[in-house]
Amino acid sequence: MSRLSNARSELERFEQTKPADYQSKYKGQIDNVMGKLDDLGGYDYDPAADTAYQQYKSEYTQKAKLANQNAQASASALTGGYGSSYGTQAGQKAYAATMSDLDNVLDSLTSQSRSEYNTRKSGLQQELNGLQEAEQNDYNKYQKDLSNWYNDLSYRQNEYNNAYAQRQQNVSSTLNGLFSVLGIAAQILPFFFI
Repeated sequence: MSRLSNARSELERFEQTKPADYQSKYKGQIDNVMGKLDDLGGYDYDPAADTAYQQYKSEYTQKAKLANQNAQASASALTGGYGSSYGTQAGQKAYAATMSDLDNVLDSLTSQSRSEYNTRKSGLQQELNGLQEAEQNDYNKYQKDLSNWYNDLSYRQNEYNNAYAQRQQNVSSTLNGLFSVLGIAAQILPFFFI
């Protein structure tokens, strides 16, 4: 087999080894995490939708009503069993004091909810960053492999081009030699027929 045939065969064989188009292994996972982040949205706490808050509210409302009744009963006992504005005010103060404790519970539940939200969001962002980094590493490796393949292809194309040029040069040299011989023969031949 000639150098040109070998170079052509090697080039044709190598062209068949081109890496396939890049396929992401992480796209589905990245889309899933991004969807979770989108679904998470911005922070929002609704006490009316929080069953824990509703239980506390019911409990504190009961306690406040009881505190109101106790304060009014105590004031009534001091005045000989008669109702008075003092008793009403004492009851309202006891009710308000108990309900202000519910505000502290609401602050605590809001803070806890915000902390859980931030933790969840941070975890999803870290997961997304990790997946995107792995995706970028895979893509960079693919790009490097593809670049190496093109470099190797270029080398094989150059080998083929060099072999083709060498063959053309050999054919040209052979033809030039043949034409020189024929030219000399044409110059000498008339002397043989004299």
